[in-house]
Amino acid sequence: MTRRRAGSWIGVLALGMILALAPVPVASAGQYRATTHLEATTHHKSKHTKAKAKAKAPKPAPGGTWSAAKSIDPGNGLVSVSCPSTTYCLAVDASTGHSGNGGNAFTYNGTSWSAPVVVDTVTSLVSVSCPTTSFCAAVGDDGSAFTYNGSSWTTSSGVDTNPFEGVSCASSSFCVAVDNGAGATTWNGSAWSSPQTVGSGNGGPNSAVSCPSASFCAAIGGSGAYTFNGSSWSSGQALGSGASEPVAVSCPSASFCVAVAGDGSVYTYNGRSWATKSKLDVVNGEFLGLSGVSCLSASFCMGYDQGSNRSLTYNGRSWSAPTMVNSGMGLTSVSCPSASFCMAVDGTTDALSWRS
Repeated sequence: MTRRRAGSWIGVLALGMILALAPVPVASAGQYRATTHLEATTHHKSKHTKAKAKAKAPKPAPGGTWSAAKSIDPGNGLVSVSCPSTTYCLAVDASTGHSGNGGNAFTYNGTSWSAPVVVDTVTSLVSVSCPTTSFCAAVGDDGSAFTYNGSSWTTSSGVDTNPFEGVSCASSSFCVAVDNGAGATTWNGSAWSSPQTVGSGNGGPNSAVSCPSASFCAAIGGSGAYTFNGSSWSSGQALGSGASEPVAVSCPSASFCVAVAGDGSVYTYNGRSWATKSKLDVVNGEFLGLSGVSCLSASFCMGYDQGSNRSLTYNGRSWSAPTMVNSGMGLTSVSCPSASFCMAVDGTTDALSWRS
């Protein structure tokens, strides 16, 4: 705190008269002090709600432009993409029953995509995670897992008796994969563990998982959210039911996660608990629903809906309005390694990038 110099009483009285006659500025919301994302999340229904009518609207989330869609996988459907940098991404596909066979991987070098490389000759891949350009892990719908060292793939068959749903890797020595039976299995750099049951039945983390470090993961499934502290999983915290159940989650840190639901609901985690935000993705008064999200930090996320093919961004304070994506079919996955670059894939053969 700055100390005020001692002065004469005459100077103080004069200053007081000047200030009394001066107009009083009206401070808008956020000018009293910087509000953290944590406070904005946990207190959005508190006393600040009454001041919203008088407060200035927050600045819109940063804009950007989607590229034209480029077909990279004729005959199959792209299901997941992961980008550890703006010059490296890896996407995987699943069989759609058409001319191609699923289980392929494609790499992006900042300019173009590679030809498909066969990873799983038995079934389809469902998810991939690349914490670096020299390591990725992918999982399949037959319970198999695959690791990539930057040049070749290694298969671990029969890791799980249930089909996998998602995988997230914090490093080349730590990954977590979740299945559709409330099971979670971890990778320690050399082998996958046996599945550990989390929750019970379909109430476990059977939809998606996100691990920013080896000491923290968040997983969702059914109506619950679960967190991992490096050794054990928490009991589930109910987030929504029916159309409000979360379907995707992204955690850039242990103190910030975003989960989205099919009715447009957004849930945020502040390191201790989850809070519900207003429903997003509204077009002409209709909630279109969200299918996925990728968060680089607490000040940048991108969400998307698969049904109407729209995306929206978050700038740490507010979400942008939904914008159309230049894709022939709804997006199935998006990955944002920077606040100015995201890569997405759709349910057909296309990949496309977003830049701002």
